[in-house]
Amino acid sequence: MDRETFIQEWMDNQIGNGPNNSAISFLCRQPNINWQPDVVLDLDDANGGIGNVRGNIFDFLGLAILSGSSIVLPSFQSRSSTDLSALWNGKIPFSTFFDEDHFIATFAAACPKMNIYKPKGNHSLPPPLHNRYSMPSMRQDLYPDTRDTEKPNTPSAAVKDLQSWILAQPDRDPKNITLISVGRTLWEGLDTRSLPPAVRRDFGSSLRLIPEVRRLAAIVTYNLALTHRLHDIDPRLPYYPSSFLGAHLRTENDAKDAGWLKDATPSAHADFDGQTDAYLSQAVERKLQVIYVASGNTSEISKFAKKASLLHNITVTSKSALLSPTDLSTLQALSWDQQGLVDYEVLRRSTSLAGYASDWSRVVAAGRDE
Repeated sequence: MDRETFIQEWMDNQIGNGPNNSAISFLCRQPNINWQPDVVLDLDDANGGIGNVRGNIFDFLGLAILSGSSIVLPSFQSRSSTDLSALWNGKIPFSTFFDEDHFIATFAAACPKMNIYKPKGNHSLPPPLHNRYSMPSMRQDLYPDTRDTEKPNTPSAAVKDLQSWILAQPDRDPKNITLISVGRTLWEGLDTRSLPPAVRRDFGSSLRLIPEVRRLAAIVTYNLALTHRLHDIDPRLPYYPSSFLGAHLRTENDAKDAGWLKDATPSAHADFDGQTDAYLSQAVERKLQVIYVASGNTSEISKFAKKASLLHNITVTSKSALLSPTDLSTLQALSWDQQGLVDYEVLRRSTSLAGYASDWSRVVAAGRDE
């Protein structure tokens, strides 16, 4: 199969239904939802990498759907290019990570009563209310002690809380649209595990990554198959049965600064040796001779490659090693987080996944389970 055919078939093979057949309509057509187009929610402060931002947006979308509100297309904070731990460097648009056209088409079809306003679109939204709304958790599974209280952590209680909050705002004008800044939460919204599998899958796939990233991921995968003779890599498959281990090596400076690499508990596999020992053990157990490693630390990738070759004659490779000079220039023109999205896409289809306990790894694992 030639390169361009491989790339096109790889990009056409996406998890979830297309916009017109999205199972998200199951959520939006619940009879108890009171759609109120004059209430518009705006996610105020989403931030972090792809794992955190997806979590922030899904919590926000759950509240918007259940409360029958419209939304401003979410934006999020950018990460500093010189200090990876600095996450508050000004808002960047939805399209930095996600396919805007796909998202809008999906919700236009599945939730036709939900208006989606672009942040700088041709509309006349009023300024937001002075106070910012903080959404309560909907996760009674995490907080069972709230079950018999006045404010149980349930979706219906969260909707009532928002309604009560709106009515209590002194600057609200009931004759006009009410724009509300909503503070971020992370995995505290609608518990999608309680939903039918198709709904969970299509809810997740509504945040499809931008085409530029997916194309680079397809090129990386094509070159991975060609270079290492991984003949069962088929671009039409959701994963490859016996090709390579996808490993997330999380040892970048921001992880060090946060103290994540110092966890000494046996199950943490936190530092370089802990992570790589576990990944090599998994590769040996699965009889995989190639490890594709996702990492923003090139020196650690080289260190891992030497260790894997010496101990088990296993090959470790990465996106940078698999791209031509032209494609590598395209990759390097992207931000640090956008470059990580290429790894995100490649690992979603790996034979086996190995990852440090981070939101990035969890999101990849959840996508594979869809």
